[in-house]
Amino acid sequence: MPEERSMGRKLAQAHANMGKILFHTAIRLTLAGVIVLAGIRGNPPGRPVNFLAGSLAAFIALFALMWVFFPLIHLGDCLEFYETGIMIGKRLWRLDKLGKISFMDVKSNYSLFRKTYMCTEVRQFNITYIKDAKKNFNRAYFDGI
Repeated sequence: MPEERSMGRKLAQAHANMGKILFHTAIRLTLAGVIVLAGIRGNPPGRPVNFLAGSLAAFIALFALMWVFFPLIHLGDCLEFYETGIMIGKRLWRLDKLGKISFMDVKSNYSLFRKTYMCTEVRQFNITYIKDAKKNFNRAYFDGI
């Protein structure tokens, strides 16, 4: 808590976007379900031919589950804007160290969804799953929306 006092008073905060996280998870779950159904329809389930084939199937299933439920790790994402700094996750960053701050939306050819980054001179922070981060940043530091 002493670090928060040195950062000044809290101006605004932005929390995880539950709707976006659940929507992305649902889309991934649907896509994985369609692929599994297509695989089962083409190859009826049964015992694997050998241990290596069973291990490969288990590895693929584990990887698919990790991919499907990946957005859920962002449920705890949070941005807090203070007078002299920003708390991203659990780490405090001073505004003078971050330098110029801008926001960037990126659409990849390999993804259905956009990613949003808060770009600073130190690094680019992925704030895709944080609701109204740019609006709260502008509200906190520029008294505008």
